[in-house]
Amino acid sequence: MMKTFKYSETFFSAQGEGQFTGRPSLWIRFYLCNLQCDGFGQDDPTNPDSWELPYNDLDLKDITTVEELPVFSKGCDSSYTWSKKYRHLMKDKTASDIVDELEALLPHGLFVNPDTKQDVHMVFTGGEPMMKHNQEAMCAIIKEFAKRKNLPSNVTVETNGTQNIEVSGKLAVSCVQRNLKNGSWGKWFWSVSPKLWSTAGEKVARAIKPGVVAGYAAESKLGQLKYVVNGSSASWDEVKEHTALYRLNGVGWDVWIMGVGGTVEGLKLTEADIADESIQLGYSYTTRAHCHIYGNAIGK
Repeated sequence: MMKTFKYSETFFSAQGEGQFTGRPSLWIRFYLCNLQCDGFGQDDPTNPDSWELPYNDLDLKDITTVEELPVFSKGCDSSYTWSKKYRHLMKDKTASDIVDELEALLPHGLFVNPDTKQDVHMVFTGGEPMMKHNQEAMCAIIKEFAKRKNLPSNVTVETNGTQNIEVSGKLAVSCVQRNLKNGSWGKWFWSVSPKLWSTAGEKVARAIKPGVVAGYAAESKLGQLKYVVNGSSASWDEVKEHTALYRLNGVGWDVWIMGVGGTVEGLKLTEADIADESIQLGYSYTTRAHCHIYGNAIGK
């Protein structure tokens, strides 16, 4: 039997965060993550006893697809991609079937738009795409695109930066960088979002792995560090402290800051202040454009 891979959804949308905001992008959101980030949106992200976790309480009796789920305002806004409670809603397909699904979402079935000559970016997200089985899935998907001579020239991996690159991950990076359809070089971009204790409630020992991210940079120099902050002095202190560690490990990527909030309403509470503070401190600021456009709806 051919190997299958679990994922929650595929969709075609604009990139909503960081350096490539606004770029037409094709997405697959993989299942499972090694972090939970239950502190997001909580009154005290560092006190588990005070957390409200709506993903735990949701009645799934009448829900049959991921797209029917609400956006969770507290805790991880994509908790359905790792919570076992939602496992039965996940898709489980071969790489060939996944690529069929992805290509059907592209306006012309191709990564290069024949009218505008602009590239669609391929984005692997999650969950955590750098978990071992998801790296295997990325490699299989990239190989299938190459087999069809429809390999993306720009790939972004949205990761928390804690999982080492396995052999499959190296193969996927190499396959894109030496674009198999014409021998040209493609671009592999790491979008690393380190989770902060003061914002996500994830302990530093689990969430901050400069050596792992240095391994990513060794495979492809292109990337960004993208932190979610809540505007507290503790969150800004963490950004400074952790960024210094990444720099010491040779990761020189630009730092982007965005505010906590899976919904427009949540963002509006702090967005202006965080944007101002970001640029004063010398960082780049990114809104969550998909929240403003779609309300962070699943599948967007």
